[in-house]
Amino acid sequence: MKQILVVDDEPMIRAGLTKLIKHYSQGVHAYAVPNGAEAVAEIRKQKPDMVFTDIRMPKMDGLELCRHIAEMNLNIRTVVISGYGDFTYAQKCLTYGVKEYLLKPVTELELYPVLDRLLYQEKVHSLSVSAYSEWLEQAETAIWSADFEGIDRLLLRWSGDDLCGALDTEQLEQTIADVLKALVKKLNARELYQFADTPPPKSAKNRDELFKHLESELIHWCGQLAQWRGGNQKSVFEEAKSYIDDHIAEEISLEAVAERVGLAPTYFSYFFKKMTNETFVQYRMRKRIEMAKRLLELPHYKIVDVGMEIGYQNYPHFSKIFKKMTGISPTEYRQMLGIK
Repeated sequence: MKQILVVDDEPMIRAGLTKLIKHYSQGVHAYAVPNGAEAVAEIRKQKPDMVFTDIRMPKMDGLELCRHIAEMNLNIRTVVISGYGDFTYAQKCLTYGVKEYLLKPVTELELYPVLDRLLYQEKVHSLSVSAYSEWLEQAETAIWSADFEGIDRLLLRWSGDDLCGALDTEQLEQTIADVLKALVKKLNARELYQFADTPPPKSAKNRDELFKHLESELIHWCGQLAQWRGGNQKSVFEEAKSYIDDHIAEEISLEAVAERVGLAPTYFSYFFKKMTNETFVQYRMRKRIEMAKRLLELPHYKIVDVGMEIGYQNYPHFSKIFKKMTGISPTEYRQMLGIK
């Protein structure tokens, strides 16, 4: 039977975590002590397989306890649990071989995957705790500052071995779910806005689809922030599209639209591409050609006037763009409709 020791000076948390662990499996025995000093004595006597420890405790804190466990060299897997404000302090434990870092309050959705990985998987390859902590810190900062280039760099790291290179698809799905929950906790701890995460869809069958879900969540939170900060009920994205559509025949620039919705041009450009899968120029061109088709269906409109109506003063240029987008010229389009 696996032995797990819980160390926390708060009786409610100590009892709650112990109960969760006991419900995890009949093959696990969980017991608890209120501080690091008593934990050291228990570890020497019982030699548990795993220790969950809080950071801030009387008599001996979690950092000192982690140091003692490392010096005992008993191959005990250690997991640190702490509040948001203890994050920097908790990072000091990483030098003592800590396997995981969990934010309070810990739920079974976060706890049980950790127990799976650390108790029963012979080839354990969970997130490196230092890489995990660093990534979460950087992701929180990137989202809060709408740094899309930074988010791109952070997403690229998920193809590297320091995060999930050796995880199979099922492990990766759970790991991404854990990461998103931890990130939501960090963002919500700022106490300005309330974020919510969505677990990876059941339809996600491969790594690319799981990575896409991770990307989608990060971009979605950035979009939420933009909307909340703007104070508009109408989303920034929808407002931008509406403005482009209303001025489709004008030579409006990306910078002008970004200013209209109150965003920096680089931020708006990245956000727009992520939401539409088109650049600003591609979107405007597509909308112009859609409008041109509607006008060409009206017999009283001259073809040359259609081009000018949608913002192309030069007919050859309009004809070239129309054929590029549709595969046929404006004249051929009308002939196809039976209009001469």
